Amino acid sequence: MGDLAVSKKKNKQQQQQFYLDTNVFISRFKADDPYWAEARAIISGLGDGDILAETSVLTLLEVASVSGRLYEARKGNNEEEEEEENGKRKKKMIFVIRMLRRLAELKPKFINISGDTPISVSGIQASLPSVFNEAILLSLQSNLRTLDLIHLAAARYAKMMNGELGAFVTGDKEFLSKKKELYEIIGMPILSPKEYVESFGLKLNRQARKPNPA
Repeated sequence: MGDLAVSKKKNKQQQQQFYLDTNVFISRFKADDPYWAEARAIISGLGDGDILAETSVLTLLEVASVSGRLYEARKGNNEEEEEEENGKRKKKMIFVIRMLRRLAELKPKFINISGDTPISVSGIQASLPSVFNEAILLSLQSNLRTLDLIHLAAARYAKMMNGELGAFVTGDKEFLSKKKELYEIIGMPILSPKEYVESFGLKLNRQARKPNPA
């Protein structure tokens, strides 16, 4: 019993720092997302400093892109038609900036594999950002999609730089269906938001769902 308690405590300490996939942050603002409550608990834990996250710089781009689509989905077509184009663009920009600010307030460490890597393919010389080169190499080990490979490359690099990083947390079904395969690549478990919340003991708040970031 004592050994089990020690093991659980050690596991919890290891998972205090984790790799945050973009979809976990986005889930917090989508009321119909199956991981909404868990994402809310994770975002709250990050805000309180109880847990710490690292993520790829790609997350900034993905949050901006998805936020723009979320804003447009929230707006009714009639309302959009009545607004001037400049007014619509300004409101959308404010919404996207607000979402990026919310992400920044969580103080994640943004991972960027700096530098370029020269490559030669069939006599063609090129210089690739190192993260792209790492993603290409990972494509030989996994059939994940392009942006997922970039996250995987960032997570593996982050784990190499920080041995305390304890989990890759994601709501992506493809990642979750390849747990064993991806664990062997990045050296840490792939957990759903639900699994992470349960293993770390974060408190869920089941209040009415509010998708808006404000």
